[in-house]
Amino acid sequence: MIIHVTKKLADKLTKAGFDVPAKSANKPSLLGDWHANITTIQRRQCIVFTHDQTRFTVALTGVTLKEIRQLDFWLTDMLANTMLKMDYPEMLIQKAIDAIGELSFDTDCSRSVQGTLRLMIQGLESYTWDGTDILDLGTYSLSRSLCDRPCTVKGQKECLWPAKEMKVLLERLPGTGDAIH
Repeated sequence: MIIHVTKKLADKLTKAGFDVPAKSANKPSLLGDWHANITTIQRRQCIVFTHDQTRFTVALTGVTLKEIRQLDFWLTDMLANTMLKMDYPEMLIQKAIDAIGELSFDTDCSRSVQGTLRLMIQGLESYTWDGTDILDLGTYSLSRSLCDRPCTVKGQKECLWPAKEMKVLLERLPGTGDAIH
């Protein structure tokens, strides 16, 4: 799976031992591409991932360099548990996990998706405005709430509801034993 990252996150990934070219030579996974950015909230690093097509978003809070080195595990965990919180059927969660594949990174970003990513980061920050510590927030529930709100996409009249759009995308993907048509 290709994750398009900001320069700031690319620098962190490089320090963690990942190769981050300007453009990935890998093919997109069945699930499609994602964008990611790193931000600091209450002196804690947070990485926010947004799916290009559906704008489905997951947020890792309080991220350390050790966790960045195991980003494939943490992204899979966040995605699966966020979907579990949304009452996705187990079959769809498994499809999402199976479709992830090996992570690859590049810095080839879409301004439209980056705009959504910026709004999701603002949404994430808003949960701390009342003084709540970012580490006291349940990360799976936090990601769920980021996906349960409408998103606008440049060039589309209708808003996207990320949770609904991701579910539709997963329903269209071939399953583990299905033939690809």
